[in-house]
Amino acid sequence: MARIISVANQKGGVSKTTTSINLGAALHFTFNKSVLVIDMDPQGNATDNFGFDIDGTNVPTIYEVLKDEASITEAILNYKGIDVIPADIALSSAEREFTQVGSEHRLKRVLQPIEENYDYIIIDCPPSLGILTVNAFTVSDEIIIPVEAAYFSLKGLVKLNETIETVKEYTNESLIIRGVLFTKYNERFNISKEMNKTANQISDALHVNIFDTYIRRTITVDEAQAAGSDLISFNKTSTAEDDYIQFTKEFLEKVGDLNE
Repeated sequence: MARIISVANQKGGVSKTTTSINLGAALHFTFNKSVLVIDMDPQGNATDNFGFDIDGTNVPTIYEVLKDEASITEAILNYKGIDVIPADIALSSAEREFTQVGSEHRLKRVLQPIEENYDYIIIDCPPSLGILTVNAFTVSDEIIIPVEAAYFSLKGLVKLNETIETVKEYTNESLIIRGVLFTKYNERFNISKEMNKTANQISDALHVNIFDTYIRRTITVDEAQAAGSDLISFNKTSTAEDDYIQFTKEFLEKVGDLNE
């Protein structure tokens, strides 16, 4: 049975999609895990960043799957051995369409037939706390919260935590926050003392762990995305590639699945 991870933060620009893609890539390419990445963001950034251009095509997306207009297996694309379920702007209609009782269980229901096919399922959540994110949290075992090192909103994180607690109360009592991941870390400007203060603020407010690994800021992230590639298989080494591999190793250690 797959371990299901939501990568979530309602604040944009925190490397949420970058983390989803490169956690998946490191799990697959570096640690030999079978991986499915689900794009649950109507912006479709994960779909684009994996190099898939589905605009104007008949390729089924997660939206059609959630509406029972396509089977989940029909929607799966393959990226270098990583399975991907794409999204596009049509998914934005879900917030007004999925209003009936039980709508928060749609993703859980459609995933059941394929859960055993993967070691890990990673859900790239939208930058909001609506029905799509609630669907992701309802089916997930755990949540990873990326936070930009230089700029973070404690109020926003508290709001996210409130949504998580509501999901735990009503639809998924075993859901946990695996940890907060600092991204876009700049060694020149993010002074370690200030970072420790920030980490302590978050830890105290949310009662969550902070990953020891920080993801350093580098232009290579943008270059890989423009090329429709993850960092691990991109033909240019970078600090962010090293950091995502180290972060994935730390994650696997925390969940007891590191086999070196």
